[in-house]
Amino acid sequence: HSDEESIMVGSGYSKNNINAKLNAKLNKWMTIDFTGRLAYTKLDGLSGGADTNESNAANSLVANSVRYRPVEPLANSDDDSENNSSTQRTPMERINGTYKYQERFQQNYNIGLNWKPFEGWTFRTEFGYTWRYYNTDQAWNGDATQNSKYGGNGMPQAVLTKETRKQWRNANTVTYDNDKLFGGRDHLNVLIGHEWSSTKETSNEQTSISFPETMTPEEVLANMGAGTAMANISDIGEEDNLLSFFGRINYTLADKYLATFTLRADGSSKFAAGNRWGFFPSGALAWRISEENFMKKAQDWLSNLKLRLSFGMAGNNRIPAGSVRSVYTLSENTDHGPFFNESRVPMLRHGNTMYNPDLKWETTITRNIGIDYGFWNNRISGTLDFYWNTTKDLLMRSLIPSTTGYDYQYQNFGKTSNKGVEFALNAVLVDKKNFGLNFNFNIAYNRNKIEEVLMDNPWQVNSFAGSTFANYETFRIEEDGRVGEIWGYKANGFFTVYDPATGEGDLVLNGTTWELAPGHAPDNSASLTGGNLYPGGKKYVVDENGDPIKSRLGNTIPSTTGGFGFDGRVGNFDFNIFFNYSLGNKIVNGTKIANSFFTGSNRNYNLIADFNVNNRYTWIDPETGLNLGRPSTSTVAAYGGAEAVMARLNEINAGANIYNPAAVTQMYFSDDAIEDASFLRLQNITIGYTLPKKWVKTVWLENVRIYFTGYNLFCITGYDGYDPEVDTSSKNNPMTPGVDYAAYPKARTFVGGINITF
Repeated sequence: HSDEESIMVGSGYSKNNINAKLNAKLNKWMTIDFTGRLAYTKLDGLSGGADTNESNAANSLVANSVRYRPVEPLANSDDDSENNSSTQRTPMERINGTYKYQERFQQNYNIGLNWKPFEGWTFRTEFGYTWRYYNTDQAWNGDATQNSKYGGNGMPQAVLTKETRKQWRNANTVTYDNDKLFGGRDHLNVLIGHEWSSTKETSNEQTSISFPETMTPEEVLANMGAGTAMANISDIGEEDNLLSFFGRINYTLADKYLATFTLRADGSSKFAAGNRWGFFPSGALAWRISEENFMKKAQDWLSNLKLRLSFGMAGNNRIPAGSVRSVYTLSENTDHGPFFNESRVPMLRHGNTMYNPDLKWETTITRNIGIDYGFWNNRISGTLDFYWNTTKDLLMRSLIPSTTGYDYQYQNFGKTSNKGVEFALNAVLVDKKNFGLNFNFNIAYNRNKIEEVLMDNPWQVNSFAGSTFANYETFRIEEDGRVGEIWGYKANGFFTVYDPATGEGDLVLNGTTWELAPGHAPDNSASLTGGNLYPGGKKYVVDENGDPIKSRLGNTIPSTTGGFGFDGRVGNFDFNIFFNYSLGNKIVNGTKIANSFFTGSNRNYNLIADFNVNNRYTWIDPETGLNLGRPSTSTVAAYGGAEAVMARLNEINAGANIYNPAAVTQMYFSDDAIEDASFLRLQNITIGYTLPKKWVKTVWLENVRIYFTGYNLFCITGYDGYDPEVDTSSKNNPMTPGVDYAAYPKARTFVGGINITF
């Protein structure tokens, strides 16, 4: 009332003007802001990537699409049901036999209150709440359940899943701001506050299998009682609670010297008592050199020059809740369980990850020196930064000995560092009334190093393809090494048949058995390929004893990344084009390795194109159809002896340049599948058109812009796979990045839209 009176006395304003003045004054004293968002998504009848009933990635639809045979076999005499082609389904049969329905409903609400009781003082409180609900119905007919992790192979099945996630957050701060210190020369801003949040997730899964064989996915979902119900799987997750206290001081002296100091204290329920709290200070200094008097003469060409220096610490608690104590749950439907009276019964079990009560906060220490620059009224501007980051007490899921009864354990296993430089440039090339063109460019170089390792086993294992490969000890973690180091064997061609005329070749035929030629150096490459010597078998680089040598094959983390692009306008048209690139890293082509050898489960499947009939070493004589690589006694006799068989093999393989995949029945990682992952990608192009103002104002609009964007339009790379940016393994183990196996190809996407301002 008093505020309104003070405005009215002697003002002569109208009532509307009085209200406007009053609201303006009230807004300086208290403001309330509120945002809310509701999102509902319904996806019906999805297929393709929905085959989550598969036992592992090796049986996934994407892997199956790569290796499935292009033509049907002429005959099939294999009685083994696992390998019998009658149990194999084409990718299209599996897609058509897969149904997935999803409902996603998410609510986000945030409300904030600002109170300014005194000049320069602001009290703010804010509260946020998020509620997410996912409902997923999946069903498969018999064609899509040949390798189901739930059992009941070849019979329809269904899984109904409901997941909820609730999260709330409250933050309260007090800010003091004074920009009139020392007559307005200096500016002080001080903030103190606290924040707390809590997150909780729940899930429920209902699974039924062994529906009548002829049922479609729709019939399965409409008749859930027709199947065999498995145990309901439900989980009420442990609360993830976080409490934080923080403070910050900003001081600006003469608008040239800037200082910021902060301190955070974070307490997390994910850690045990005694390790719950982490303390993370930081500080930053900046100097606007271009504002100094001695730089006045450079103002014609120097728009901005600022030197920055910072040091700080940040915490990471990204581990699953409950990792610090032993947790037991009822067995899941994919577990092996006891059977009584022909019925599977539930049992109490522990997970595959061992608890660790000594876990504590991971801490990253950052050091940075940077320069902000601008020339000719900022026609050219950008930044240059040098950094050195050290992460200690690194939180990681590590492989532990199986004798513990577990496979993994979260550990603070060591310390890593990253050193590098980042450079960014923005240039205004043309700035006319009806035409403008800008250029932007950035490049970053990074070098990581493992400073300290607190575990005995240097090998990081990630069985991303199940039992496809003989050994997954491929990524090595050791002091003074780097994250992403790939280790394996170096390929050395293939075994050939000894030729008496030239004295060249590796093997001789003794009866029906192949042996190393007399005087040949020891070569135990066959120990990695299945144990038997065959002509056309894969060879590896070996030591003086003939044992294959395991060595470093490269690193999967790029040393140099960046991008560049243009944006501009021509009349009412606007456009943007952006490229990104990566240099200096390798990628493990797991798909290539998995489709480069023969096992029983690969019968009737396809091989990669490297092994076409004109390239690969062959055992089959095209004239007789007889197998000379694994000759029988009768075959040797038919050719007139072992020497004739050997001569014929050399004759039909005169142009072979790659090993015979039938001679390799187990596979290890080798350099022929470790490829260069460098690339240049056209990330996106956008073209827009803004309707003339005089058109849109006639329909009471402010602005109308029509645009069209294309993403991932092309990629220039030497990589043989679908995408050099793929990483399918680090989700399970961050220490094994850069593996491409059964990855869905990145889509080329086109988006059109209209922006309307009222």
